[in-house]
Amino acid sequence: MGQCARGPRLGDGWSENKLTRIRALAILYGMSDLTPELARLSPRQRLDLIEALWESLDDNDVPVTEAQRAELDRRIAGFEQDQEQSISWDQLSAELRKRR
Repeated sequence: MGQCARGPRLGDGWSENKLTRIRALAILYGMSDLTPELARLSPRQRLDLIEALWESLDDNDVPVTEAQRAELDRRIAGFEQDQEQSISWDQLSAELRKRR
């Protein structure tokens, strides 16, 4: 077991502090029986689980500050302004394959 900034590392990149936080959340949400199963997941499996949980949220479920909303609006406006000059991912990847 190595050391990390957040405490001693356990197997698969888990730190003791991370595991403690996960246990606390699991107990808080009445899911303490899941903690041992979560600890056995590989990093890839944990990332897949996080992605599935994130994707299960609706837009209104994720709190956004006014500053974040302003930044998102700025980026969307920039995207819409440049949309005429943009190309699809399929076009870009085909062009990159040609260059090889």
